[in-house]
Formats: sequence, C-alpha cells, structure tokens
Amino acid sequence: MYVSRHCFGTAEATRLAGEVSQKLPRLQVKVIMLDEMPMINTMSVPPTPSYFLDDRLLFLGNPRIEELLSKISSARQGKGKQP
Repeated sequence: MYVSRHCFGTAEATRLAGEVSQKLPRLQVKVIMLDEMPMINTMSVPPTPSYFLDDRLLFLGNPRIEELLSKISSARQGKGKQP
C-alpha cells in the first residue's frame, strides 16, 4: 500500500492496513510512505492511496474493507495461496 502525508486518505488507508493485518495474519502488509522514500522518481509514483498485491494494482483510493478482503482473497486463490 502506498500513501503520502499530503493525501486525505492516508489515515483511512493506515486503518485498513491494520484491519487487513488482523484479519489475514499470514499476509505481509506493508504501508509505504512515499514522502519518506529518498530520491524517488515522481513519474513512477502511483496515486495515493494505492493498494497492490504481488505487484498487481487492486485499488486506487480507499475501498470498503469488505471489497478489499474479497479482492485479496480472490487474487490469492488464483495463485493457489491461502487468503
């Protein structure tokens, strides 16, 4: 998950990350603060918040928790992994 300080959705994205971590403890959840990345190429920066799973974009903007968990589960089942 990519977020930035200036984004209005950062607090909600961080909350969702915590909820996903709690509900799917086997899933490694990373919240990447773009503002803290040194020497970042702004052309390669996704809009924030952005949700990725295995380098695949799931959502731009904050989804509802049900949508997020469903999309994660579907994507992981397609790869033969437990949600």
